[in-house]
Amino acid sequence: MLKMAGAIAAEMLYSILRSYSFVVLYVLVIFFIKVQYRKYNELQSEIYGRPAYSTRDIIEKIFLAGLAAGFASSFLTVAAGVTIETDTIRYLFYVMCLLLLIDLRFVSIPYAAGLLAAVSLIPGTPQIYLPSLLFLVAVLQLAESILVFLYRKKDYIPVFLRHKNEITGAFLIRRYWMVPIVFFTYMAQQSSISLDFSASWPLIFNVPPLSGAVYALGLDSLVAVLCHTDIAIATQPEKRSARSSILLLGYSTVLMLLAFISRRAEWVGAVGAVFCIGGKEGLYLMSTLYEQKRKPLYSAVRRGIRVLDVLPGSHAAAMGLQRGDVILSINKNDVQSEEGIIEALREFPTYTWIQVRCWDSTEKTLEYRCYPGGYDTLGIITVPRETEVTYTTSYFERISILRNIVNRFKGVDEKV
Repeated sequence: MLKMAGAIAAEMLYSILRSYSFVVLYVLVIFFIKVQYRKYNELQSEIYGRPAYSTRDIIEKIFLAGLAAGFASSFLTVAAGVTIETDTIRYLFYVMCLLLLIDLRFVSIPYAAGLLAAVSLIPGTPQIYLPSLLFLVAVLQLAESILVFLYRKKDYIPVFLRHKNEITGAFLIRRYWMVPIVFFTYMAQQSSISLDFSASWPLIFNVPPLSGAVYALGLDSLVAVLCHTDIAIATQPEKRSARSSILLLGYSTVLMLLAFISRRAEWVGAVGAVFCIGGKEGLYLMSTLYEQKRKPLYSAVRRGIRVLDVLPGSHAAAMGLQRGDVILSINKNDVQSEEGIIEALREFPTYTWIQVRCWDSTEKTLEYRCYPGGYDTLGIITVPRETEVTYTTSYFERISILRNIVNRFKGVDEKV
């Protein structure tokens, strides 16, 4: 096991430092992720008064979490003997670059692998060993499901949407991870990385070289981009992410089973290729429709004012206000707008009691003391009955190089 861990770590380090494809894809994806997060930072600055995360924080999260997930995932792929030819890796890289032109969301590995697998089924095209490719995607989707669950309480962006002719609050969810993953491949010469552990290990997905020539077994790796996109309109965002994590786990499990079965029945590989894309896109569409069809959770109310989000470290967080609560009154003064909150706290009270209606329609009183100076802001984002700026989900769901180029030629400036 230690020898396997050492070999995986050595291959990951070698690929990151020496592989041109790693560098090119990292630079491209980082650039477009930065563009995407610039939209989010503008929105966060508008709502919070400042960006919630710096670009450095975002990049560190993408890489550090991705490296940890990639190292763990590589244990599964190497232990299972997942073997992918060098040509297949190169084709995957080309397909991912092509998908990057269309939409950043499609750079996720299931789309690239599914397209490549489907093309390989056409007579006369390069042959690919589908069981290994499907198992590789299944392992990466398992890693994504775990990452989504671990980050379920983070990275939400509150926005105002016009939903069914009314203003409602919502939370946008889009997360990226760059995951380098290691697997077996065939090389023209012996690998410099020791593979002593493989001699006594049952390599389930190991096959002879597809080209029929004699090659040495070695390790190789590729960088997979995991992109999780979601929106919470009718569900609390952390619950939305937890459910998405479970669905991704089911998706990866089914894909893993198809990979195992396709070792014995080749036609199952074709089913897996279709499911690779259809299952991933189906989860996204099902999740989006589920949220859009149900009653919004953070809609404006007739009496009081709805809390959309509570800022960390704020007075509202200290007194126990939560997302979705409705503030009815402050110190017995009825509140119907943000101006009403400002007026109630205008004199920096040191002691306040706030009447709140909770999720279950019960009412409670929150008491809060702030000595000696008092306070004049709660630190919350509220859902107004009317707002001059609302967004549609499509503004955040798509970012495309081709679309941006076309719009520049047309002289269209993409703004809200």
